Amino acid sequence: MNANTKRGSLIVLFITYVSLGLYQNFSNLHGLTKLTTSQESYADAQNLHTASVGNSRPKSESHVSDINPYFDTWKRRFASSTHSDNYSNNSSTGKYLFFKHIRKAGGTTLRSYFRDVLSYHGRTRNENDFARSKTETEERKNDIIYYVEQEFSTMDYECPNIDPRWNNSISVITLRHPIERHLSEFFYSGPGRRFDIRRDQLYVNQTYTKELSEYLEKNVPKWMRSLQGRVKGMHGKFNMYFGRYYVDNFQLRALAGCSSRECLKERNITDEDVLDEIRRRHPSEKSYVTPVPKCTFYFKEKISNTDALQMCALPRETECSECDGPCFYPSVAWGEMTDNDVERATSALEAYDVVLLTETFDEEAQSALLSDVMGVPRDADFALNKKGVKNSVVQKTNNREKTHFYR
Repeated sequence: MNANTKRGSLIVLFITYVSLGLYQNFSNLHGLTKLTTSQESYADAQNLHTASVGNSRPKSESHVSDINPYFDTWKRRFASSTHSDNYSNNSSTGKYLFFKHIRKAGGTTLRSYFRDVLSYHGRTRNENDFARSKTETEERKNDIIYYVEQEFSTMDYECPNIDPRWNNSISVITLRHPIERHLSEFFYSGPGRRFDIRRDQLYVNQTYTKELSEYLEKNVPKWMRSLQGRVKGMHGKFNMYFGRYYVDNFQLRALAGCSSRECLKERNITDEDVLDEIRRRHPSEKSYVTPVPKCTFYFKEKISNTDALQMCALPRETECSECDGPCFYPSVAWGEMTDNDVERATSALEAYDVVLLTETFDEEAQSALLSDVMGVPRDADFALNKKGVKNSVVQKTNNREKTHFYR
């Protein structure tokens, strides 16, 4: 690594330091050794994560694993036979497949995977279903399991404990090394989209590497400053503010939202309008009933990278004040992030059924774990390790590129 490349990396490392701590704590979710803060630590975390999900294989790859505690969480959580619409033990709060979509962390790939999982279990959730949901009242059989995907808002870290819909959900999230995720955003939606990344030259051509590092050195700080100005104007708009605007501790903010009086006080949130909005839509003020189907998510007939999903009816349908699913209520994650936020985000991660790492999508152990939870065969044509990463500017071809490409 030359001096320019190292200096450019340090700029991004500085703004993602606390988020990196979230990855270190993630390794402890499986009772693993705590990692030290270093550029190498995430690679270690990947290895530990793979070991933690286990390497046991079923007797036949055509069968779902019977290894506890992951065996067919879908069936046990939703109290159903695999291909039947005769669901029993249905809660009035609904049943949900909840996906916390971290931008530029494999979300489009997981979305495609979940569509296949739902199809395997006999549920289409396509545009025709969405159209019927706006006029019919008897479409509940095909909507008994609702798909909700939270990408453009932060999650209240206390949601798993206070939102009754969480216990009726299967919850999945993917994480990615913060430097890789941050620069992926820069090259996908920031000024970097105008820079042609030539993978074949990245590690062999010093002139090209210098050109890229100088480009980052010049443009990343400028991009960050411009977005920071926009973020300040988005405070208080909740579901609209998060999106792609945050350029520091993005993944940490996605999981460390505050809605409690104590946490909001710690964040110095005093705006009465903001506080009133949080109180008004807080789970403690809600009496959840059967979900409104059109206020959940439906898939486009043809999945593309840019228009793959029929979003919740918000804001086109006024009766959907928010997406009808777990954790879709206001919480605050703006301002300075601290070690307390790392602890909050880690506690939220502990409540997820599955925490995936983007860099290991193609590894068998992680794919098997997800298949077991979803109640689908490990060797299904749509298995995660067969998907390939979608919506990516550059396809990574080896382990080094998966973990160190942008760095």
